[in-house]
Amino acid sequence: MDAIEVLFARRSTGRLVGPAPAGEDLRTILRAAAAAPDHERLRPFRFTVLEGTAKDAFGRVLADAYTARCAAAGTEPVPAKREKERTKLGRAPLVLVVSAVRQPAAGVPWDEQRAAAAAAAQNACLAATGLGYGSMWRTGDPAYDPNVKAALGLDASDAIVGWLYLGSYRDGVAPAANDPSLEGLLLPWPPP
Repeated sequence: MDAIEVLFARRSTGRLVGPAPAGEDLRTILRAAAAAPDHERLRPFRFTVLEGTAKDAFGRVLADAYTARCAAAGTEPVPAKREKERTKLGRAPLVLVVSAVRQPAAGVPWDEQRAAAAAAAQNACLAATGLGYGSMWRTGDPAYDPNVKAALGLDASDAIVGWLYLGSYRDGVAPAANDPSLEGLLLPWPPP
């Protein structure tokens, strides 16, 4: 598949099965992510691979963080929601957490550092597609939770850009390619 085909073939797939990218395929995905554009080559992105027992253990971190968010809001945790937090990483055999870690650099605003990490996440999804794997980029409350960030070794001021769910398609068939319309997306200049 050439690069343009990969761009249109990348589709979000909510439930993935094994095999997950491993060995050289996983290394290629991580290298593609690290090749993302970033000002001054700050490399403000970090990657955490969760699979197997590590993924299960991190599910408990997510459940505990949900309970803490409820306590902070003065609400009771809903048992079904807590269980969903605990098990949601099971939607794929591998979850790649892409984070943005602040790099003190004159002239490179934090927004641009976060954008570089988002580009890294997109590169990872595109590389996975090119290698024949499915992906799903998720965020949600845990991405902004200081307890979850701390569990990943991040500072509260850092950012979790996305939880990338990676694996194989359940039926072995990739979803149909995207064929986006440009209707309403082009802005004339000068404006009318």
